[in-house]
Amino acid sequence: MTYSDTPEQSAVIDWQGTRLVVGAFAGTGKTTTLRRFAEQNSDERMLYVAYNRAIRDEAQQKFPFNVTCRTSHQLAFAVTGKYFTTRIAGNLKVTDIARALNSKNWRLAGNVLFTLNHFMTSADEQIMAMHTPDEEELSGAELAQTLAAAQKIWLMMTARRGDFPVTHDTYLKFYQLSRPNLSSRYSTILFDEAQDANPVTSAIVLNQSCRVVLVGDPHQQIYRFRGADNAMNGPALDGADRLWLTHSFRFGPEVANVANRLLALKGETRKVTGKGGPDRVLETLPRTCGHRAVLHRTVCGVIGTALHYSLAGKKVYWVGGMESYRVDDLLDLYWLSVDLPERMKKDTLTQNYRDYAEYCEVAEETGDPEMKQSMNILDQFFPLPDRLKTLWQQRVEDEREADVTVCTAHRSKGLEWDTVKLYDDFADILNPEMPADKRDDELNLLYVAATRARRTLVPDPVIQEVLAQPPAEDILSGLSDGDDSDTGDDVSENGEEKDVA
Repeated sequence: MTYSDTPEQSAVIDWQGTRLVVGAFAGTGKTTTLRRFAEQNSDERMLYVAYNRAIRDEAQQKFPFNVTCRTSHQLAFAVTGKYFTTRIAGNLKVTDIARALNSKNWRLAGNVLFTLNHFMTSADEQIMAMHTPDEEELSGAELAQTLAAAQKIWLMMTARRGDFPVTHDTYLKFYQLSRPNLSSRYSTILFDEAQDANPVTSAIVLNQSCRVVLVGDPHQQIYRFRGADNAMNGPALDGADRLWLTHSFRFGPEVANVANRLLALKGETRKVTGKGGPDRVLETLPRTCGHRAVLHRTVCGVIGTALHYSLAGKKVYWVGGMESYRVDDLLDLYWLSVDLPERMKKDTLTQNYRDYAEYCEVAEETGDPEMKQSMNILDQFFPLPDRLKTLWQQRVEDEREADVTVCTAHRSKGLEWDTVKLYDDFADILNPEMPADKRDDELNLLYVAATRARRTLVPDPVIQEVLAQPPAEDILSGLSDGDDSDTGDDVSENGEEKDVA
């Protein structure tokens, strides 16, 4: 153990075995610990599997030469993705499916789209009834029709000489089905952010015969709606060694207390220990606080906050770029909605829909959250063009020039700021009618957002209520397991790489 390694970190660094699962609370230095592990085992050739490209790029600068850093999609692209380079699209659309099936049965097209997306992120080798939406509610004929159509589209997608669009998840699934042997090249795989890995990536990693170290925070699992399945608790790891990192170097005891109060609502008995120095939790932002990051549950919330500060003359930085919040696509949708399609920048919408009424019809029939959220934004911020002029004028590309940073809680993962405010659009996790699994998802998102703060945290009203109430065991006793009914809250922020068409 060096002078900088805690006993918890040292236990990971010195570990010898075949399978290790490391639970790491927010800010506990998991990347540093993995780097030290790689340095201590410098004679081994290791593969670091990163959750996304940004994490990969950062890891590539930190890890020693014996570690190759890749995302799962990079591994797959080199083997299977290279055959589909001219056909890769950001996402499949309902209209792609309907056109291929030569049908305007939007319900069928929506069911097929759901089935394909579910299958591609699963570890399964064949499309099955379990991949369809509401399997038990589909009639026998409708289920058979959905499965047959999904299989037809899948064959079109994976045909090397075809022209049907494929997604990045398509060639990743194709890669998993090819049963790659990574153990022939690497003696150890470091699997980061394992709590948010989808089953297809987990299957690729856990089917290897080499040593595997999985690291993640089960309470930062925030992409379950995308098919993420906590790889840290799979049956393949029943006999794995398990260690924890609980000392956070990001924040001090006050933010740690907020984290612990939230985690206790999930039944977590371990405590986060704040070792990051003095911090504070306030009800409102001080007027002289300087730069602040405002985190949101919804894209609508981000746009609303950006409008508020932009109209007040403040400079705004958008994490991921303003364009990635679908602002341009929304403007095209606005022109379609007011029957001025000639002003649209792209013709995607007019190719897929006769008019805005058909767009709304498809959105309602399929329940597509991207489309429905876009409709809500148009209603809330009408007239959109005038508002967007202000947003464009006040945005900055360099965060150091900003008065305010805006971001969704999902995109904030892995980031940190001195001052963080949580916007009032998070779900009410104290609602006794909320289903238990959804409550855990929303608690995870609140925990991620709150632990982005280094020095000052201004919680949302939900967290403030949690802090004002008795300890978790008393609160939990008043909460039921909920039911499976729709809670009716706003759609989740799940369109970072999708357009509104």
